[in-house]
Amino acid sequence: MFETLPYAKSRQVPERPDAPPVYLYGLASCEHCKEGRDLLESEQVPFAMVYLDTLDPEVRRPVLQEFRQQYGERVPYPVLEIDGEFLFGFDRDRWLERLESLT
Repeated sequence: MFETLPYAKSRQVPERPDAPPVYLYGLASCEHCKEGRDLLESEQVPFAMVYLDTLDPEVRRPVLQEFRQQYGERVPYPVLEIDGEFLFGFDRDRWLERLESLT
């Protein structure tokens, strides 16, 4: 959804041209964000990630506005985006269920 953000690509995970894009939005010091990233990597899901708290405010602001519009004022991180659908907060079972649709 936010194509202009400076995403980092997942490490050592082959691309899947037929799968919808997967994005992970997190915070650099967030333990749940690390858990989410680790889950995606262990499941061999190619994804792009950005730590929102490291971005300039002008770049970060539209992302936060969209998240607040979708979720509410206090957005739980990480946020997983798959094919335009957002999952807020790390919930291993819910994420795995959604990731199953990618295979």
